[in-house]
Amino acid sequence: MENKYIILISILIIVALVIAMRHIFIKFSERKAVTTLSQVLFPGGEKQKLDVIRTINHITNNRFSGEDLLDFYLKIKGLQIINMNDPVDYSIRNYLMHPTKVRLNYFEQVKFYETFLNFPEAVGEDIKSRDYNKQKQ
Repeated sequence: MENKYIILISILIIVALVIAMRHIFIKFSERKAVTTLSQVLFPGGEKQKLDVIRTINHITNNRFSGEDLLDFYLKIKGLQIINMNDPVDYSIRNYLMHPTKVRLNYFEQVKFYETFLNFPEAVGEDIKSRDYNKQKQ
């Protein structure tokens, strides 16, 4: 009878550890993807990143946090510049295939795409020439 309880408790502990490790792995993977995408999408550095967040914040009337807006921008622009048919790092593929943390209404989406559709070219740097897939090789 005691053996059944020990086995049951052991199984519960193992399941809890697997779930915890999965969440830790997801966070680690997300952090790695955000770092890599930030290097590709923001060649101007931290100032360019803050300008993008400030612009999106203006579009959405300050409804979301900077972290959520950065997540939205990285996922949308990341999907535009990274060819998912070519070999892509697992963490980046996983990050880009998950939904964004924020949902913009129709008018905010239109304004976002009007503003950022060709954003890097407007800044003066052609992001397509810095394609992530080409950098990996």
